[in-house]
Amino acid sequence: MMKKSDKAGIAALRRRAEAGDANAQYQLGCCYYEGDGVERDYAEALKWYRKAAEQGHNSGLCDVGYCYRNGHGVEQDYAKAIPYYQRAADQGCPTGAYWLAYAYEHGQGVPKDTQKARHWYQVARARGDADAAEALKRLGS
Repeated sequence: MMKKSDKAGIAALRRRAEAGDANAQYQLGCCYYEGDGVERDYAEALKWYRKAAEQGHNSGLCDVGYCYRNGHGVEQDYAKAIPYYQRAADQGCPTGAYWLAYAYEHGQGVPKDTQKARHWYQVARARGDADAAEALKRLGS
């Protein structure tokens, strides 16, 4: 639901995003995803996440993957999520490593592979992802 008080802030954020600011692109995507200051629109959120991801923005990469994983703004496609998670993980993002591990654990978009799942959960945990430790327990690590 759009709040009238947010119009000026959203307009300023949009100007920065349209000027190529990756952080603003990501934040604008979040606004559309959550319906914060604008009407919720997953397709528009994905558009802005992609723009941020194209510039290597880790959260943008993860959220493009998340949209593919969950079918938000796009047809659900686990396999299309993987390159986004992989790139984020390779750039040091704990969330990217976590979701890549999850994909390997559950065979979502990649062949099920407990060894790779364990590896990426360990990477995610080492980088500070709180959920990775619980996942490792689930795998018996």
